[in-house]
Amino acid sequence: MFCPNDECPDFLNTGLRSEYRVDIERCPYCETPLVSEAPRIVPPDDGEPLKPRVGNDEKMEPVIEATDPTEVAVIKTVLDAAGIPYLAQGEQRFGAFRGSFASGSILSPGSRGVIFTVPSRMAEKARTLLEEFDGDPGQV
Repeated sequence: MFCPNDECPDFLNTGLRSEYRVDIERCPYCETPLVSEAPRIVPPDDGEPLKPRVGNDEKMEPVIEATDPTEVAVIKTVLDAAGIPYLAQGEQRFGAFRGSFASGSILSPGSRGVIFTVPSRMAEKARTLLEEFDGDPGQV
């Protein structure tokens, strides 16, 4: 079973049609009813790439820093839904189940929260989306 939705966040993030078990009826990302055959991926006529991808030589730009586990999850959701690829730097130090940073990192003067970086060409869009959500872009 495959999601036929070209606007599905999973399809936009990967550029591929994910395959699901037969007993799953709706896409877990966009709730679109699944189909039995994978729709053909047709490149757009305008010459733009099918999905935003990060090139090897593309610069990444920090757009927001989060120190709260709930905020980290929400930021990921907002960026995923918009199809904006990101890197979450410092997340490995984050103890999400404890609701704080892993031991030792909070005492380090060089430690910070989770910093989200996106391709420079998408930074303004990401900031706008996050600002609309929270009212404060939390720029780094």
